[in-house]
Amino acid sequence: MSKKQRRKTVAPKESVIAKNEFSMDNSKIYIILTIVMFHIVPLVLVMMGEEGQNILLVTFLMMLNPIFIALTGLIYGIKKGYNFKFPLFMGVIASISIPMYYNFESGAYMAQTLVVMTLVYIAFAFLSTLIGAFIKKFIRI
Repeated sequence: MSKKQRRKTVAPKESVIAKNEFSMDNSKIYIILTIVMFHIVPLVLVMMGEEGQNILLVTFLMMLNPIFIALTGLIYGIKKGYNFKFPLFMGVIASISIPMYYNFESGAYMAQTLVVMTLVYIAFAFLSTLIGAFIKKFIRI
């Protein structure tokens, strides 16, 4: 068998992770839920005054927002598969809310929190979307 014939017989391997192309139509419900979680709910809490600010800073920034990002990315990965743009889009939407709604003592602390939490949000979104796409490959939804 010649080299040309051998190359034709080797089939390309299928990826372990299910991939798809990003489209706004496929991901609009996830984007709307993210906007509600990161912009509408904090706005309501900010209107509650000092108590709402404390609840927002303690509960949402460090606990509920990363959990929400991870669950949304996991569900998106299971239903649609993995793509590079969705986790970045989620991270940007999430990070925009930090200087808008969270009240910090100094600008340096706000900038530091913005950078760290943006990296955390993007990392959670990437990992959960990858895990969801890996699960999709095995359950074939």
